[in-house]
Amino acid sequence: MEKSKIQDGAYGNFVTGMGHAQMDKGESTFAKPYGGSDLYELAKMKVQDGIAARIVECVPETAFKHDISIIGDEDGTVLKECFSLGLIEALQVAGEYQRLTGGAIIVTEYENDDLQSLAAPPTSSAKVRQYRVYSAGTVDLQSSDFEGDSPKVFRVTLLDGERREIHPQRCTVIYGKKAPDVLRGVSLRERFFGTPALKASEQSLKNLANVMASIVNMATETGVMLFSLENFNEMLSKPDCGIRDAQELISLVKLSMSSFRGVFSGANDKFEILSHNFTGLPEVLQKAMNMVSADSRIPMSILFGQSATGLAQTNEGDTKAYGELVESWRSRYIYRPAARLISELAHRNCNASCSEFEWGPVTVLSLKEQLEAKKLQAETLNIYYQMGAIDADSIRESVFHNGHSWEVTVED
Repeated sequence: MEKSKIQDGAYGNFVTGMGHAQMDKGESTFAKPYGGSDLYELAKMKVQDGIAARIVECVPETAFKHDISIIGDEDGTVLKECFSLGLIEALQVAGEYQRLTGGAIIVTEYENDDLQSLAAPPTSSAKVRQYRVYSAGTVDLQSSDFEGDSPKVFRVTLLDGERREIHPQRCTVIYGKKAPDVLRGVSLRERFFGTPALKASEQSLKNLANVMASIVNMATETGVMLFSLENFNEMLSKPDCGIRDAQELISLVKLSMSSFRGVFSGANDKFEILSHNFTGLPEVLQKAMNMVSADSRIPMSILFGQSATGLAQTNEGDTKAYGELVESWRSRYIYRPAARLISELAHRNCNASCSEFEWGPVTVLSLKEQLEAKKLQAETLNIYYQMGAIDADSIRESVFHNGHSWEVTVED
């Protein structure tokens, strides 16, 4: 007999024993191996499911919410060139593709380029003209295209359906989360680019949708109308006209209900609505939401607008955790490709040497939060002043000279 296979994850294997011959519940039941990510399915989820779209988009949007600071760009010329040529926008789009498809490539196009010249390396003196972003799903990789771990050519599908070869020197790769090298069933695309961030949340998002649909169905069908009509069986047993008489009577009852909310009934007829009460639904829905939050690593208050406990409380801890996630993501996946592109743009278009930059803040204090922080700073400085550790002139010079500063230093 052919062994049946069911799809399950590592956690399910651990709980049920599936996937281990010595622990299987049935001798013909084995866990289905990893089959790779279905990018078409993930793309549909991203378009149709607002939570899936937020998982994909919110991290890159937060990462580039505030402008970067390019080291060595004193007058802001390089940064203006980055915005005018669409480099910052291209990086954000590539970040969204990375979380949706596992990776992306940013293709740099130069002056006097055409579709035929993309297969050749750029000239050393050509200025950057624009950037194009392609997701990992539109890049066709073949094992014969690689020399070691690096591809000799990138093949992409354009909007007109035509496939073009692009030289690697024109491409900046945005990698995703690397798949374990011992995992079987990983496609060449995932081995090179990485796995999508949305993949980890796919099943929990579908479970949440099923829970929501079940709750809606239960709420819709919670009331059952019960008609007890006298001599109803005798009416149905009449030859030829019994069924018609019953249909007319029920139609009359429905008509009266839709018109003025009344019911026609005989002396011994009865009419009642049987309602069903459901308990525990908020808890089940909360658990499903918690699973989506855990799989996506995005806190509940950021992803769903409420805390994990469902109580009215501040989300300061969630904001901090989300900020750490964004900082880790952009430092690990985006910084080095972005620094390379900025350095090339500064050299070619601005004749400047700028190879490093600093990220903008993830969060900015509101006016109320700034005032509260300044009040706390003033109380702290007053303590040092009363101790004699610092004088008023040092406080004025450090904190209020040419604007406000959080740093306080004292010269010998």
